[in-house]
Amino acid sequence: MTNIVSKFFARRRVGRIAVAALLANELENGDLQERIAACLEDRGADPVLREAVAKQLAEFRRTTDRGMKLAQLTELAASEEHGVTTFFVNIEAADRCAERLLPVSRSVA
Repeated sequence: MTNIVSKFFARRRVGRIAVAALLANELENGDLQERIAACLEDRGADPVLREAVAKQLAEFRRTTDRGMKLAQLTELAASEEHGVTTFFVNIEAADRCAERLLPVSRSVA
C-alpha cells in the first residue's frame, strides 16, 4: 500500500515539474515574460513590483531546473522499465537549442 501511495505522489510531483518545465521554456524562449511585463505596465504596477516579478520568474526557472534533474532520474528508471522515450531529455534539448515548445498563441482582436 505504501508503495502505491509513494508512486502516486512521485507521479504527481513529476507532473508538476513537467508543467513547470514547459512554462519555464515559454518564459525563456517564448513571449510569456514580455506579456507578463506588458500586463504589469498596462495595469500601472510600480517599478518595485515589476522588479519583484522579474526576480520571481528567475527563481522559478532555477527551481524548475533543479526539479527537472530530479524528475529525469525518476523518468530514467521508468523508461528503462517500460522502454519509453524521455520527456525531460527532450525538454532539455529544446532549451539548449532555444526551441519554443508551446505553439504560438493567436491574438484575438
